[in-house]
Amino acid sequence: ILFDEPLTVIDPQLKWKLRRKLKQIHEQFDITMVYVTHDQLEASTFADKIAVMYGGQIVQFGTPTELFEQPNHTFVGFFIGSPGMNLIEVQRCARGVCFGNTNVSLEPWQDVLQRTRSTNIKIGIRPEFVEVSSVASDDTFEAEVMDVEDLGTYKIVTVQLDHEKMKVRESEDFAASIGSRVYLSFPKQWLKLY
Repeated sequence: ILFDEPLTVIDPQLKWKLRRKLKQIHEQFDITMVYVTHDQLEASTFADKIAVMYGGQIVQFGTPTELFEQPNHTFVGFFIGSPGMNLIEVQRCARGVCFGNTNVSLEPWQDVLQRTRSTNIKIGIRPEFVEVSSVASDDTFEAEVMDVEDLGTYKIVTVQLDHEKMKVRESEDFAASIGSRVYLSFPKQWLKLY
């Protein structure tokens, strides 16, 4: 069964009920459903597998978890998640990449960096995976808090790191105020190279 954006113009309350009903029908009759949507939340909650299209081509096909944790394309990283993945244009530097005065070590990807001839290089990390501390250490980067959006159960914090703005998702008890300094670290398992 092909659904082409069937719930686009329906109010949110009814949309939630219909989405659950479609999922029940899918499970009850075990039929293949292809569901087209621009709503990444709708796709993630409804689908077992998602094909993300960009420029008329499938750029990644996988489970919602795979698309969130291991995006293979910058569009997938930015489109899946709210807010989307932080993407920063970088240049090659000693032991990694840099932007402005910030040097990010990418030792696991040194061979890949040396082999590629492209100058279009980006690093990406999801707001959920950026670690924030009030204390500096050897592997942290100093950033300034630019904005704090309180969304009830969590906060979206906008920080500026060397002229680059990034989003960070923090718990509801995050206490830093606008203009204060924080220290960011990027866990290697969640830092992506594009």
